[in-house]
Amino acid sequence: MKRLALALAALMPAIAHAGPSVPAPPATFQTRFDPLGAEVQSLPVKGRTVHYADTGEQGWRPVLFLGGTGTSARAFLMTGYLETLRRQLHLRLITVERNGFGDTPYDPAWTYDDYVAEVAAVLDHVGAARFGMVAISGGGPYAAHIASAMPDRLISVHMAAAFANVPSGELDVCGHSIPEIAHGLASTVQNPQAWWGYPPSSPTHQIAGFTDRAFDEGARTFFIRGQMGDPTPEAAEMKRYCARDLPPLSGVKAPLFTYYGDADKLVVPANGAYWRASFGGPVTARAYAAEGHDVQYRHWDQILIDLAGFGGQQLVCTHGKARLLPASQAARAMASGSKAGLCLWR
Repeated sequence: MKRLALALAALMPAIAHAGPSVPAPPATFQTRFDPLGAEVQSLPVKGRTVHYADTGEQGWRPVLFLGGTGTSARAFLMTGYLETLRRQLHLRLITVERNGFGDTPYDPAWTYDDYVAEVAAVLDHVGAARFGMVAISGGGPYAAHIASAMPDRLISVHMAAAFANVPSGELDVCGHSIPEIAHGLASTVQNPQAWWGYPPSSPTHQIAGFTDRAFDEGARTFFIRGQMGDPTPEAAEMKRYCARDLPPLSGVKAPLFTYYGDADKLVVPANGAYWRASFGGPVTARAYAAEGHDVQYRHWDQILIDLAGFGGQQLVCTHGKARLLPASQAARAMASGSKAGLCLWR
């Protein structure tokens, strides 16, 4: 035994310094580059260059994605943690960048009507005759103008903590000028980590890499073309929200889904009530007790399910397995301790 122990001890340095195993070379090599996420493309529209991104899967259901205030054309990459589910459901995401953000220069004369025209041009360009639409947070008023202008092209509308015209104290900037608002926003806009900082309690911290991706999105939005954290476009967007006279929506008959947390202090749930009272089609309200302004990320799984046309069902984690259940059955399951969404959520 002593001799064996000595032999093993002599071998230990060699084992400790052994390098990793060398794999066999691939039998065949890849014939195309792997995707790094949807690229930002450009399109001339009425003397202006419009920037957009498109995941591009032909034959899949097009979904117009409207990110929150201060986001770029690549904001939907922040939902990439459920890319597998998106692809399983055959949903194609398209987004059109707004005035002054990301690659798009700021034009002080730009309006909601300009954005509607730009969105229509992009959708026509990519061949999306009909589309679903999801609006997050500050994307809400833009969604209203698009819905009012193109009601017959809509498959369904999804308002996820989306602002309408019911401001909270944190959003009420309407008594100030754009330069005044910009001055107040400057320190936050110039620090993407502050702009996208969620509190420690946020479920977004359960998503590996989400925080870094959000910081990257802020940097792209406010710095990508050398604008060096100019807060003016963001101030102008906030001022634009002060127009309380949203377009009429009673003629929009596409199904409407709303997603709001009852503890959201930034976009209060009364905004969801406004949408539900304004649209003219069938309505599904998804309310989340004790949740805040991150419901769009915590419940992106359910939003995808609804966008794909399964709105009569809810995604529930029950007995350790994610299942799609009819609404009444899902309610009973959650009353018994099951939770909404995928079982990935803690």
